[in-house]
Amino acid sequence: MDVHVQKRRISSRQVALAWCGSLLLLIGVFGGGVVALNLTVFGPSGFVTTYLQTLGARDVDGALSMPGVELPSDLTPDSAGAALLKRDTLGTISKIRITDDTDLGSGVHRVTASYTLEGAGRESSRTQSEFVVEHDSMNFGIFSQWRFKESPVATLSLAVTNTTSVTVGSAELDSSDLGAGAGAFGAGGRFTVLVPSLVVLSHKSHYLTSDTVAVALASPGETESGMVKAVPNDLFTQAVTKQLTDFLDDCAAQKVLYPVGCPFSKSISDRIDGDPSWSIVTYPQIEVVAGPSSWLLADNTGTAHIDVQVKSLFDGTVSGLSEDVPFSLNYAISLDDAGQITFAPRSQNVAQLN
Repeated sequence: MDVHVQKRRISSRQVALAWCGSLLLLIGVFGGGVVALNLTVFGPSGFVTTYLQTLGARDVDGALSMPGVELPSDLTPDSAGAALLKRDTLGTISKIRITDDTDLGSGVHRVTASYTLEGAGRESSRTQSEFVVEHDSMNFGIFSQWRFKESPVATLSLAVTNTTSVTVGSAELDSSDLGAGAGAFGAGGRFTVLVPSLVVLSHKSHYLTSDTVAVALASPGETESGMVKAVPNDLFTQAVTKQLTDFLDDCAAQKVLYPVGCPFSKSISDRIDGDPSWSIVTYPQIEVVAGPSSWLLADNTGTAHIDVQVKSLFDGTVSGLSEDVPFSLNYAISLDDAGQITFAPRSQNVAQLN
């Protein structure tokens, strides 16, 4: 038995309809994808997230190049105020999450982001920032481009006392960065900082140390203050004590009533018979403190002892004088960049004791 199977012919109209349906489906999928991308990756939230990720990776140039990130007009990369716009001064930003995206109208959005700021072993308690961004243009005619309407920069007002250098993150700012002149006993300045940042400040040198200070700047346009106060460490006190002890011993070795440049002496109206002999009975307890313009010795007392034969001008008799002579040390202390310690009497501020 023959079986005849009749194949249906597909008309050109049916092919065209199929193609149109496929094209419309493709356009719909593409359009939906564009909308989704403009709401996420190419939306205001995506723009802020990209900025935070860039800054969190300590990519300063990348963060500065994002639309709307503008620095003060008088600031250049070589300006002292730009010293904190460097990779080594920055901490990291992690756990970034957009918590709110509010449409303020006219293409302006306020985006709130939460995050974790960390740097140099410190973590900030400030974990949220608000950014105002605005629609900028369209890329390829379909993808939205955004820019910061309010530049995400803030100002740190930094003061450093008792020294002219400070560590910021893992970078060292010296007197030239801080605008300190020769012989300065403190420094400071105003520095532009990208928001958000955790600026970790400290000082540690051979003879000085400080507490670590962490300053979080989380809001565009704000100004925060940071102060680093250097204090002497044990090595400084030991070094000063050693030099002053040697100085007093040298003074005691002088066989005169008035040892030159020394803090003790003895006035005698009669004539002496032979050379006086000095010794140190009690050395002062040394404590180094900060003064207005230099390190100083805190109030202290010591005792020297003199032995000398005295010949009376009245009858020529000779008698022995053995007497304790109290004294104190009143010196300003200078500490240069090479760690050299020098002393100058505070009343004269000229002589040096090395």
